[in-house]
Amino acid sequence: MTRQVKSLADRQLFWKTLFETKKLAAQLASLATDHIDGVTYDDLPHYGRVHVVAESASSLGDNFMSDTFIVTAQLTASGDKTQTLSTFIKVLPTNALLRQAAYEAHTHHREINMYHHFFGLLREMHADQPIPLDVPDVYHTHIEEMVKDGTDGSGICTLLEDLKAQGYRMASKALGADYRHCHMALTSLAHFHALTLNAVRKWTDPATGELSNMPPTVKFLVEEKTMYDMGILEMVQDNFKNIVEFAEEVNRPDLVEWLTEMEGRLPEIITYDTKDNCGPLKCILHGDFWNNNMLFKYEDDGQHEDETNVRSSNIPIALKMIDFQISRIGHPISDILYFMYSSAAPETREKHMLVLLRYYFDMLTTDLRLLGISIDDYTWQDFVQDYKRRSLTWMFMGIVVLSFVLNKKVLTKLDDLDAEERLKEPKPESDVEPEKGASGMTLELEETMKNMMKSHKLSDNPTLSDRLLRLIVEVKALNNC
Repeated sequence: MTRQVKSLADRQLFWKTLFETKKLAAQLASLATDHIDGVTYDDLPHYGRVHVVAESASSLGDNFMSDTFIVTAQLTASGDKTQTLSTFIKVLPTNALLRQAAYEAHTHHREINMYHHFFGLLREMHADQPIPLDVPDVYHTHIEEMVKDGTDGSGICTLLEDLKAQGYRMASKALGADYRHCHMALTSLAHFHALTLNAVRKWTDPATGELSNMPPTVKFLVEEKTMYDMGILEMVQDNFKNIVEFAEEVNRPDLVEWLTEMEGRLPEIITYDTKDNCGPLKCILHGDFWNNNMLFKYEDDGQHEDETNVRSSNIPIALKMIDFQISRIGHPISDILYFMYSSAAPETREKHMLVLLRYYFDMLTTDLRLLGISIDDYTWQDFVQDYKRRSLTWMFMGIVVLSFVLNKKVLTKLDDLDAEERLKEPKPESDVEPEKGASGMTLELEETMKNMMKSHKLSDNPTLSDRLLRLIVEVKALNNC
């Protein structure tokens, strides 16, 4: 008898069965390019004839630590009744450089643990609360290690609900987010932070302040470091010369002087979030909260045109957060400034920064009251001080992120490095573990990434140049007031 796939549990069972039986994760790139009409399976019990089509869901520059695909499955029963299912899938990148970086940094392992364990616990803890958790449902995950003469990591995969089929899509990362998009992003972020703050408090021993009550399945959040925990200072230092040279190239000696004065103080300027320095707002961060890691649903679904036949600005009405590969404990302002400095349009910050921060703070405190949490000892003024205190850290990280994702020459270089890597002779086998750098990647790979970033001027791209200049000017004014 053919099984109907209706509930979330049904979908999870179907996709698990399909991917484990047919080993599809390792075949997605081939299916998307060599079998564009799909493949058909007649040997899956209970599901009838299953026709599977895979298509790429992103291009280089959209997802640096993953290749993504949308897979559609048509299930045809004996009575010719057809049911269509789809899923969004993340696997290791085919780009050799990024593939090695993603695996060595264990980004997929961490994200799978977030979807497979953390979000399940979070939903159980707050089942009776009206506060939404704006993340997609997970259908299936698989982790495998890269083993010499064995598995190569191609089976690593995360299958999520297909948000594109529901009308969700990415906003432009080049233009930057306007007020409505920022408002929507900070709404979802405030809900997420409130729920995770409540979890952190429940897991904290009041006598010792330690997270000794954490369930074993989520201890990875404190026991396993992310690349930011290990290497944020090094990332800034590696890019610092480029940043100063940029200020020189745009003829801003005042910024050159300001930046140069900070160089020797970077170890004290760059703030690492720890469980001890985040105060009463300590929570679990998204960790990589920028435009490409959120999908928006729109009021008019992008179809409306005004009387001049120019498509009007879309109004976002819902958001889903994705890509939890660098989630960690921290202060909410770290997620907020990472987003505002890397993703918000400069004019949005110039006109609305404090309004948006106040909106976020009010939304967070409202949610916390619903959860029975009072932060009377932490005021709006304290929040503004934390904003200023952490602004330099996230200015520098915003520059790094923007210079990577908006510089087309960097993306071209990634393709060039991939081609070079494929032409190299295989490395001699060795039982010696390669030395790791601050990011968790090998020293060799770290050096390649550094040289790639240093090889291009930040002033080459007009859009990037404008956004970087306005960001630096803004944060300088904030810290000099």
